[in-house]
Amino acid sequence: MRVFTRLVRLGLGIGMGFAMLHCSSGDDGAGSASGPFPGGFLGLANVEQNITQCGECHPSQQAKWEETRHAHAFSTLEAIGREGTEQSCAPCHNISDRGNEVMDASLGFVMDGNPRLRNVQCENCHGPGADHIADPSNKPFAALEVNFEVGCGECHQDAHHPFVDEWLESAHAQSHLTGANFGLNVASDPNCAYCHVTQSFVRFIETEGVERVITADPLPITCVACHDPHGNGNDKQLRVIDGQPIVCGQCHTTGDSMIGDTPHHPQRDVLLSTAGFFFDGVTNPGPATHGNIDNNPELCATCHVVTSPFVREGELQIPAQVGHRFLPIPVIDEETGERNFTNCVGCHANPASVLESFRDQALGLFDELESALGAVPEALHGTEAYEGALFNFELLDADKSKGVHNPRLTILLLESSIEALEAL
Repeated sequence: MRVFTRLVRLGLGIGMGFAMLHCSSGDDGAGSASGPFPGGFLGLANVEQNITQCGECHPSQQAKWEETRHAHAFSTLEAIGREGTEQSCAPCHNISDRGNEVMDASLGFVMDGNPRLRNVQCENCHGPGADHIADPSNKPFAALEVNFEVGCGECHQDAHHPFVDEWLESAHAQSHLTGANFGLNVASDPNCAYCHVTQSFVRFIETEGVERVITADPLPITCVACHDPHGNGNDKQLRVIDGQPIVCGQCHTTGDSMIGDTPHHPQRDVLLSTAGFFFDGVTNPGPATHGNIDNNPELCATCHVVTSPFVREGELQIPAQVGHRFLPIPVIDEETGERNFTNCVGCHANPASVLESFRDQALGLFDELESALGAVPEALHGTEAYEGALFNFELLDADKSKGVHNPRLTILLLESSIEALEAL
């Protein structure tokens, strides 16, 4: 098998390697592989070392995969005594028809529990590898799209881990269509596509923010846009740019927008207090607690990726929440319909009261500024007071939080803008 590996890595005999796969006499339980399984699955080349057949030729991907939870998916079943071949658990913790284009649910680990087919391996996403071994030009690309029947969503669904269920209800699931209501095709504009289309976003990240491209088959922001399927050592397998895991602010930012521009999706800038027009004598208050990396290290995720486990209490089953609708807390409990402020009480003794009080103040100022802008004669629209106030209004309105992201900045910008207009 070592000879086979060296030959393949030197590019000297893929066909020879496939023949050897068929006739190797290794032990299924520990040593080398003994050939492809029905359906063309190859599985592990070495069970003890957890080395995939694909990893024999793709060592860098093998090394990344070894650090993911996928590489140890079978052990989670062993820990709860569910390591059998029953359909309820086995297909999503081992090689099967899930995640790829195979339609026969009887193939893979569920067929006979062979240890070479344990764990979520390359073939779960890319499909059976036998044809690729026979002819390397036959490349089994993994699906980038997400739904209940293909890709990540074929396993990451249902009441226990409803990632695709929640994602389908999120704005990310329609990101490639954003702007259609006012005649904008974000998928065809490279300055928009890199944050609205999965293929474009992945290319942008992989080139360290250099390339902005469009694609003929645009997909919304799916799982693989933010998460590296092969793994990279990061928590949640988040992709990396400039040596750091990507964050929501990679896209949710105004960029270089300034007075005279129309800001959109400025959440990072409002949170961190890096945007806004400050009139003479008005000082930027800086990030509030929500945007303080020391007090709130998870930043956006603290409130927008709120999770709760699956609960079974007798006949009652409460689905898990995995935060992939990206709704801010308080979230709506799916069973009771009540708001849940659990994640807020660490900082606010009575979060519901605080939220209601602040919202009343902020919404009143929003209405006041909107009325003041509407009352300015057109002849004065070119003044700094009007342009600055308009920018602040549009900035905070596009933020969508109605001030919650940064209460101090919100009140300051609204009040100073109103005062500037009153002085015209």
